[in-house]
Amino acid sequence: MIPIYTTDGVPTAGAGPIEQAWPVWCENSDVGNGLDELAKSAVQRGAHAIIALRINSYFNSHYIRTKYVLVGTAVILAPSD
Repeated sequence: MIPIYTTDGVPTAGAGPIEQAWPVWCENSDVGNGLDELAKSAVQRGAHAIIALRINSYFNSHYIRTKYVLVGTAVILAPSD
């Protein structure tokens, strides 16, 4: 899988600049499964990481459970200098 960060950049030494970025999101009843879902969708398009992760929740009274909405930015990094 790829790393997922809550920061607005990739906070690792030697990471190159962001070359491409696009939004990724999902809705899931489990945060861990949601993170896996986000990572899989980002990897399918060639992402190296997901940044700016935000997690919100709401109660779905129809299914009587809490749902989580995960939103982030998938990024492709250029080679570092």
